[in-house]
Amino acid sequence: MRMLCQCKEEASQSFCRFGLSSCPICLGDPRDPVNLPCDHVYCYDCIKQWLGPGQMSCPLCLVDLPDDYNPTVSEKHSIAIKKNAQFRKLCNSFFVDLVSTMCFKGNDPPEKSVIVELLKLMFVNKSVLRGIGCLYTKSLSPFDDVVDKTPVIRSAVLKLLLKYSFSNVKVHVQKHLSEVEANHMIDKEDKIELYMLFISCFEDSLCEKTGNFPKETKIHCLAKDVHFLRENIHLYNSSHPVSQKITIEYLQGIASLRLCLDRAAEVIFELHETSASSEEKEKKIQLENVRQFFHLTQNNWHNIYLVRTLTSQYGLEFTQKLLNNHQYHWIFPSEIIEEQKAFQPGRIDHFLVCGKDYKAIRDAVEKALITCETEVIAAALKVYKGSNSALPVHFLLTVFRELTSLYGCSGPNGRPKQKQCDILKEFIQNSRVLPSANLKSFAESLVSNQLPLLTLAPLSFGHNRMVIEMAVHTAVVLLCGQNRILDPLRNLAFLPNTMLNAFLPTMPEDMLAQAMTWKLKGNVHWYKCPNGHPCFIGECGQPMERSRCADCGVPIGGDNHRAVANFQRASNSEDKTQTGHILGDPRKRDPVITSERELSPAVLILIRLLTHLALLLGASNDAQSLLQIIKPQVQDPVNFLLQHINKDIEQLMNTLGKSADETTNVIHLILCDLSKDQQAGQWPVRFNSQLSNKEHRNKWEKSVACIIQLKLKALDEALQDLNKQISEDERLSSNPVVKIIYGDPAVFLSHLPKDSAIHSSRIWSFKKRISVEHLAHIVQQKGGKDVVPILQKFLQKEAELRQVKFLPEILALQKDLVKRFQNISEIEHRTIEDFLSSFPSGVGLKMKSRVEKFLDVWNKLRLSIETNGEIKLPKDYCSMDRTVKDPFEILLPRRRDLGLCATSLVSYLIQLHNYFINTIAKDSADANRYSVSPAEVADLHVISYEVEKDLIPIILSNCQYSVQKGGEALQEFDLEKIEQQVVSRFLQGKPTITLQGIPTLKHRYDQNFEHLFSNIKTKLKTQSSLSNSKMGMIRGDLVSYSDICEALSVTEIILGFLATTGGDSHMTLTDYTKNVLQMSNQISLPVMKALSRCQIKHAISLWQLLSSHKSEQLLHLKKDPFGEINAAYKEELTEKSTDLLKAFLTQTGLEPFLQELHEMIMLKLKHAKVGEEYNPTWGLKEVLIPYLEGKGSSELQDLDDLFPDDILVSQCIAAWKVTATLKQSGCGPGN
Repeated sequence: MRMLCQCKEEASQSFCRFGLSSCPICLGDPRDPVNLPCDHVYCYDCIKQWLGPGQMSCPLCLVDLPDDYNPTVSEKHSIAIKKNAQFRKLCNSFFVDLVSTMCFKGNDPPEKSVIVELLKLMFVNKSVLRGIGCLYTKSLSPFDDVVDKTPVIRSAVLKLLLKYSFSNVKVHVQKHLSEVEANHMIDKEDKIELYMLFISCFEDSLCEKTGNFPKETKIHCLAKDVHFLRENIHLYNSSHPVSQKITIEYLQGIASLRLCLDRAAEVIFELHETSASSEEKEKKIQLENVRQFFHLTQNNWHNIYLVRTLTSQYGLEFTQKLLNNHQYHWIFPSEIIEEQKAFQPGRIDHFLVCGKDYKAIRDAVEKALITCETEVIAAALKVYKGSNSALPVHFLLTVFRELTSLYGCSGPNGRPKQKQCDILKEFIQNSRVLPSANLKSFAESLVSNQLPLLTLAPLSFGHNRMVIEMAVHTAVVLLCGQNRILDPLRNLAFLPNTMLNAFLPTMPEDMLAQAMTWKLKGNVHWYKCPNGHPCFIGECGQPMERSRCADCGVPIGGDNHRAVANFQRASNSEDKTQTGHILGDPRKRDPVITSERELSPAVLILIRLLTHLALLLGASNDAQSLLQIIKPQVQDPVNFLLQHINKDIEQLMNTLGKSADETTNVIHLILCDLSKDQQAGQWPVRFNSQLSNKEHRNKWEKSVACIIQLKLKALDEALQDLNKQISEDERLSSNPVVKIIYGDPAVFLSHLPKDSAIHSSRIWSFKKRISVEHLAHIVQQKGGKDVVPILQKFLQKEAELRQVKFLPEILALQKDLVKRFQNISEIEHRTIEDFLSSFPSGVGLKMKSRVEKFLDVWNKLRLSIETNGEIKLPKDYCSMDRTVKDPFEILLPRRRDLGLCATSLVSYLIQLHNYFINTIAKDSADANRYSVSPAEVADLHVISYEVEKDLIPIILSNCQYSVQKGGEALQEFDLEKIEQQVVSRFLQGKPTITLQGIPTLKHRYDQNFEHLFSNIKTKLKTQSSLSNSKMGMIRGDLVSYSDICEALSVTEIILGFLATTGGDSHMTLTDYTKNVLQMSNQISLPVMKALSRCQIKHAISLWQLLSSHKSEQLLHLKKDPFGEINAAYKEELTEKSTDLLKAFLTQTGLEPFLQELHEMIMLKLKHAKVGEEYNPTWGLKEVLIPYLEGKGSSELQDLDDLFPDDILVSQCIAAWKVTATLKQSGCGPGN
């Protein structure tokens, strides 16, 4: 501490010649500093207030100043003070880190003297000018130069102490509390907030320690609740007086009780609203013990806390429903039950967000419906002070609120009467309040409760009613609003047929396609390897050197502007961004939002919710068109959209950290802002209303985001004002439940204990628990992109990043599958379920677990893989969740077909992992950076954490509380510390993972055989064709189809090694497999016999024979050997062409033609783009002759003279099949 003080003093001297100190008047850093001639520095406001006639002297040293002295701000001192404050902040941060890591490490707290010294650091005795010394508070710091003007109690040391067992530190914590109370820094009223600070710290500590034990399942927590309630009944009994001196044990017990009641609220909701679960017995036991606890303690503050928790989490309507259910009366204070009998329960009017003008119309319509006379409405309209455009909105919302909502009443007496409906309909038709026929028709539908899909049924409660309310508000805004920004939503709601090809808001987009349009320091030219993986070339855009694809290892690049074979420019038109709604099953959506296009989480959720509400309205207007917008199509679009809307509301609630009713109010606030008239030039329209491309969609999102962000900046103030309006609304002011939620229960409940500060409304108010989503929102609001960039990126991707820990398990699954199926040509399992059922009972449990994890991770990441993955997949591959009913090929890691799902999943997880490892590497000089291949990946190599066990405790430990005199306990997050700990615990020291070496099941045509054959010819120089006699003997050796497949698979392995290492041309293939490859014990005898007839120089010829022979066998088995070839090459031969072909085959070598044509089909046409490389309308002879010449083949010398000119490339497969059939029938030369 002495060293830090000395360093700061020296730094102060370097910033300013005479050093820097606090303003002697306010004891803070001088703001707008004024340097007096005596070199004492003051705040401008402080010295200006001091100086005056008869008092023209320095307040500190009393040096006289000229009578005409005019203080001026010193720019030099302003800069110096700013630098000094920054240096002090760095020193404080270092000091706190040092204390945390050195003093509070290990399993035991530091010595008593250390704790005492740290507690002393939070107070300092200072005097103002030459007055008597006084005790001030300050932050945990070794420096005394800046103090709090108003006393502030902070939780810094308390949080450090609570890292340890309570029994080990309770003496120190009690002393800290006692000293704060004894210092008389806070008034009696402030003690409640002080106790709230301690309770909040205890709650964080309890949650943090629970999170550190993953075995603390819900059942264990419920069991601990039961034990706590039974053991502590006597402490919280209303007849048990609370000591005037509040103890730490008592405050910790309050924290434990609050957490217990939080879980009770969750249990009540689950038992009431959801289906039975395996934990139902434990839940009922816990709830029964809470009921008994309430009955025995007779302390209604506990009931009030539970009611507040239920309302905050699930809304006032849910609490009201419990109040109407005799089974749950024990939750409420008895006085509330009695009051409820005489009160007709009212519902929160969320439309009060529209302001006083709406309320005036609402009250007038209410009176009109009671008296059945509309003159009162007309009178209200005459004095209406709102805008002309707002009037229809307010009137329609009033109709829904005052009349339509009554259709939800349980009994007929509460529902609208026919006379009420008639007089309101008559007013609608005769009044000018609604300027168009459409609006009048909509209003009449509201009166009759006949809006399609939005009708209210008796006993409508909960989320569905809340959603209908939102949907009606949305419909009214879209019908009445003139703002052009509403056009896309208006089309979705009322003209969905115009949005069939629209790029819907907040849907994921293809980021790789967007990257291909970037221009970074000159041109960037995108290419793709033969297997389709992206890469780029800079400068001139032409290849000047060779390399290998990072994904699959095939050659890429080229020499002297000449690209290697099949290394091609990537077209910008390959954008995979999809139109329509592509979020899929709402039940599978992750609870944490994944950001899109730099929209903050809260903004994205709100825009997505507005889109879903518009789609819900569209389902009522044009269901057929809406079904075409949703991809994949669903049977029940209304239920589908309702589930999405409920998921949006849940995510918004967690992100904003607000109660259920407040979250609903936020949505209505945004709708109100969108309904306001657009001022000239306010939001320039740079999009079309059909969102016909993603650029228009993105511009629209930015425009709406501007409106939403303005509201979110002042959200707390807006909600505070709105809550006040709601609590004062005469409809609700007498509602006993509303009194508990918004008022002070001590005012109107006579049986509440009031003998202690603990027995107060503030202590028993619900506090929203900390969540990852809420932290992400806080980081966004505080400009995290500049302050904590790594933390912001981490939180944006957290929903996906938590899946990276499963990479080792998925890789282990893929290694096992490759090992099982590498040399098997035909997979017998049709579905994943078939494969899993092939294991004996009990043997395949690990395999089943890995497969389930693979499917779970795929379903959570599929949309991101489609839009952001480096491996591009066909649209339908990612369009739906995968289950065990899906094809088995999904699990097999391949570079083709459905196998791309497995490969792309691993590639994306590696890509995600590497992005963060490389991000932190940029900011650190880590000399020990290393990389591992997928074959080496273990759990310790990957980013791995549990949200509840690892991440939430970090957030809780860096959440500090403070109480300023006269204010409430405030919560603040140390974002820099959270970022530092996230980096050090989850990211630092991890290797990057190479993409080369991903387990891959090589399909026989996944390899580029042209490159393979070229490399073999280069290394071996000599390659010879097999003689007819040897080919005949090989066919005789390989009798069965499985033998042919095995021989072909082994030959391909041999070719792969020969292309890399070369070999002795005269060595037999049996010797090569036995002595070089050491795989002879894995090869069957028939295959070894066939290989013994060939030397290495025959390897290519053998492959040609076997691949053609396999296709012949498939043809014989009535299967299509060319199922993966485009249909454009499968045109049938005419009778004339068939006769000409047969005539040709009787005069030439049938076997060479069969093999050469087969090779060309499989190597050239399989991946060919129809009409580009091999046009189906070309003559087959024109294509086949150059192909043979290009590979240096001397076969088929008479092809140019004898082959029919009429046969086209489109008929090549038909020509091969005719040839194979001719051979099987024994016709033709050599048979």
